[in-house]
This record gives sequence, structure tokens and C-alpha cells, in this order.
Amino acid sequence: MNAIERFRMKWNQFYDKAKPTIDKAEKTIEEFSDKTLATWNYWSKHKKMILAAPVAAIAVGLAIVNLIKLPALVGLDLQSNGEFSIEILREVAVLCPLIVTALCLLLMFSSKRTLTPWMVSVFSLILPVLLLITNTFPA
Repeated sequence: MNAIERFRMKWNQFYDKAKPTIDKAEKTIEEFSDKTLATWNYWSKHKKMILAAPVAAIAVGLAIVNLIKLPALVGLDLQSNGEFSIEILREVAVLCPLIVTALCLLLMFSSKRTLTPWMVSVFSLILPVLLLITNTFPA
């Protein structure tokens, strides 16, 4: 019996012992890939809603915070002398960034590509924060 025949014999013995484990592993991988495919299909169908929900919730939360913390007259365009050149009502200052974010999300829902308009809506969340900072700590 030469070395190749011994190797084949040992390999067949090993394969016969390992066959149940290999079958279990193949079955587990197949189940995992089916679940992964189902998850991916769910994600791709509901991607816009999944991405828009946190942005909308944060926008509403920031609007509520600004409604509570901003003064009755909100200043825009801070001048070098520490005064604002434009003053608007608090409600307008709260609703405008909220409307901008809502429009960005509306554009995201109407767009074929989702991520770019979604990123614009995420960056639009900076507007209420900037209003709060500039009116809380003026020059």
C-alpha cells in the first residue's frame, strides 16, 4: 500500500466521521443566508422610512426645545456690535427649521436615490441648534 492509497483511506475515514457535522454546518449556513436575504429585502423596501424616522423625531424634539428656551423675539444676522439686524417671532424661528427638515425628507421620499437628500435633512438639523446658540450667547 503506497502513501497515496493510505492518504485516501484516512481521508475517507475522516470524511465519514465529519459528514454529519458538515451537513449541519451547510444547513445552518443556508438558514442564515435565507434570514439575511429576508432582512435585506425588508431593509431595502423600508429604507426610506427607517432613515426618516429618527431625523423627524430629532427635528420635532429640537423644535420643542427651541419653543421652550428661545426668547419671544429671536434675532438673526448677529452684527459685530452685538445686536441683531433682524428679529422674528419665536414661533416663526421654531417652525422654519422644522419646515426645512420636512421638505428635505419629502424630497428624500420622492427621490430615487435616498442617501444624498437624507444627508441634507440630517445637516438641516443644525439650524435650530444654531438659532438656540446665537440667541442664548449673543456676542
